Order: sequence, then structure tokens, then C-alpha cells
Amino acid sequence: MLSQGTILLRIGFIILSLTSFGLLTENRPKAGILEIIRCLVFIGMYKLGYLRSQFSSLGYAYEVLFSFCAAFWGVQLMKRITSSKDKHH
Repeated sequence: MLSQGTILLRIGFIILSLTSFGLLTENRPKAGILEIIRCLVFIGMYKLGYLRSQFSSLGYAYEVLFSFCAAFWGVQLMKRITSSKDKHH
């Protein structure tokens, strides 16, 4: 049985995911930041044991996938920042 805290964290993560997906769909400028946060929150929750898969072999794959996702959005964010600075100069 899951504790109330674990259930609340999972619900919060689902809301964060839906918000992030909506911002990405609308191509909002802050969507990349929220997606980085979402990926890092997932990794943190997974490492702390709040999220577990029925298949233990997927644990490493989740960590790698969400780490790459956070890195990808970090690169996209840096590109956006540098391109906006280039337009101002």
C-alpha cells in the first residue's frame, strides 16, 4: 500500500507532466525549463523510491532516458538564449 505522501507526489508529477506537455505543444518559451525540471524531478523521485517499475531491469533505462531528456532540453534552452542574444546585438 502506498503512503499518502507518495500518492500526492505522484499526482503532483502527473500535473507537472501535463502542464509541461501543454506548454511544449503551444511552443511557449518557458516550456524547455519546465521540461528540464520535470525530468530532474522524475530522476529524483525514482532515486528516492517514490516511483518504481514492476520491471526492475527498466530502472537504468529510465535514468538514462530522463537524463538524456534533461540534457537535450538544456541544450535547446542554451541555443534559444544564445540566438536571442545574437539578435539583440
